[in-house]
Amino acid sequence: MSISAAEERERGIALLLVIWVLALLAVLIVGFSGDARTELLVARNHYESAGARAIADAGVSLAILGVLDPAPEAQWPADGRVREVSYADGTIRIRIQDEGGKIDLNAAAPELLAGLLSTAGGLSAGDAGSLAQAIDAYRQAKQQADAPAGGRGALRTMVRRQANAFRVIEDLRLVPGVAREIYDRIAPFVTVYSGVGDIDPLTAPPEVLRSLPGVNAGEVEAFLAARAQQGPVPGQLPPLSGAAGGSLAHRVLQNATVLSEGKTANGTIFTRAAVVSLSADPTAPYSILAWRHLQRAPGAADGSN
Repeated sequence: MSISAAEERERGIALLLVIWVLALLAVLIVGFSGDARTELLVARNHYESAGARAIADAGVSLAILGVLDPAPEAQWPADGRVREVSYADGTIRIRIQDEGGKIDLNAAAPELLAGLLSTAGGLSAGDAGSLAQAIDAYRQAKQQADAPAGGRGALRTMVRRQANAFRVIEDLRLVPGVAREIYDRIAPFVTVYSGVGDIDPLTAPPEVLRSLPGVNAGEVEAFLAARAQQGPVPGQLPPLSGAAGGSLAHRVLQNATVLSEGKTANGTIFTRAAVVSLSADPTAPYSILAWRHLQRAPGAADGSN
């Protein structure tokens, strides 16, 4: 039986349609396959990130337990050194920095601020002094704006508010003249949590000690070398006689920043920054003042407050 030309055309068209449908299905399959691989990678990244975050958060808990250890010889120091521990299948790098070793924006003398702006901020002595005065003027203006009028009760409220001219260290950017570059340089060494005008030399970062007014550079380096070797032991480190003008005072640890870098076995990293306040109350030995994700590793200087 012979096939007519019309039937041949119909069969050709049907075959062409089949080919087009198969091609379309192939494109859809490739697209679905790509989407599935992308979603799998996203899910894997989320899983790895969650694992790194859990490891970092565990590091904060370990740090708190370390500083609260009842045995003094076993307590973890809060002088900024990095401690590395293994946890689950990953590792944690933990750094604890006493806020009392930093320069308090609300309480430090302009001379101390000027020293930091010059040493760590990269400013000349004249520019550092002018900017320190601008910071002090901002504090005074803020305090006067917040101060209520009349009565001893009002005076007590004013004193309490004076300590909060800078609520967070980021408020420093509100001061005219504090450029982003300057802020980034000094942020790791300032705080709003100590509430005192002096600093603790046993836990202060090297940049802070080098910023002390009238300090002897040689004494600072000898002090830092001894502290690195012996640890922050009161009464057993070389003196800092050049900075004895009321800038130094050792106190019991009250507030500290914990930087905890969690790293999974596959190399995913997450860094948690937490400001922890310690208490003598055994039912509530600590509280969290700040809790955030930090982009930098704990081996670097800390700018979280």
